[in-house]
Amino acid sequence: MSNFFRKNVNRFNKWIYTPINVLLKSNSFRNDKNYRMNSDVAKCVEDRKELSGDDSALLKRISVAYIKASNDLLAHSEVFRPSNEWLPIYKHNLKEAIQALEECNTSDLDKIYRNFWREPCSTGLVGLPVDMKSSFFGKAQNISYVNKSLYLNDSIHRFNLWKKLLGQRFPIDSLISPVIGNPYGYFIDEKFIKSGADYQHYYATRINDLLNVKQGRKIVAEIGGGFGGMAYYLIRDAKNSTYIDFDLPENLALTTYYLLKAFPEKKVLLYGEAELDGMKLADYDIILMPSFQLDKLPDATCDLIFNSYSLAEMSAKTISHYVLRSSKLIKEGGWFFHVNHTKHSLVSARDFPIPDNFELISEEFAAWNLGRNSNMDEFEFLYKKK
Repeated sequence: MSNFFRKNVNRFNKWIYTPINVLLKSNSFRNDKNYRMNSDVAKCVEDRKELSGDDSALLKRISVAYIKASNDLLAHSEVFRPSNEWLPIYKHNLKEAIQALEECNTSDLDKIYRNFWREPCSTGLVGLPVDMKSSFFGKAQNISYVNKSLYLNDSIHRFNLWKKLLGQRFPIDSLISPVIGNPYGYFIDEKFIKSGADYQHYYATRINDLLNVKQGRKIVAEIGGGFGGMAYYLIRDAKNSTYIDFDLPENLALTTYYLLKAFPEKKVLLYGEAELDGMKLADYDIILMPSFQLDKLPDATCDLIFNSYSLAEMSAKTISHYVLRSSKLIKEGGWFFHVNHTKHSLVSARDFPIPDNFELISEEFAAWNLGRNSNMDEFEFLYKKK
């Protein structure tokens, strides 16, 4: 499949196929007690921006780490730079955030990050397959019928899937997380749940289930942690572990903001504050590093490495480097766990270059994206190192 054809297939799935497919599911949700078409969508997307508090020290720390990471990135391989689907996002959606970070302009950065769920800097990390700003924000009761349906169907589908998978083990309250960055979401029994929380909590729980914390502190790394949504639940619930995120410097800056706001008491290491290859990882709760630091982490360091979707958005060369490097970082008996596309990507997740010393434990359909269910494109893969 040519790159041109693949891009247009992806565009069709995102903007045409997905909304239509979701709308066709509407009737199956109308009897759900949480399906309230006439009022709740406006409430779901209402403004929740934090209006007070001084984060200037945190934002300065983030900018210092970002400037060093973005400068040092130039000296490393192109596999650690934005590629494929992320290139247009960097060119068009991150300009304001990048400028504020580069200038260490804490005032502008504060305005962006306090509202990051609704700012261009979170493109690709949150939201439905429609333009949230034009379709939902500030529209009160004028949100269209189609967009209300998309929003409610997607939210209820994800929650019901979470309930099916984990609802017998966890109360709804386990999905509640800090209201940072002016998020939107949905209400279950009048409790506000951020969009994506169900998916993020599920994978954090899966990871926790794989770790045996009774045998000592565990090291968990994520490749491309988004804004830190899954990491929040993992850090909150895994009491005896160190979380490491490897990501592009711009995404990492946002992750740092979210996680340090959520966990001000945790001991956190940012890039440039210590050498990753010469320090004791277990001394920290959270370590946030640019992707090229993967090559600095000693072999056989991690008990588990996780990735969701971003590997499939990379070039074949980049995928190969990340997968093979991860295989060396994982301890014997450790886990490589990822969720990725099997069709709509340059390299199918089934064709990732997993070394022979890893055993495929399970391959399961990931049904979180309602609009793509009939495509059978998204799967979660769990490998164990022999």
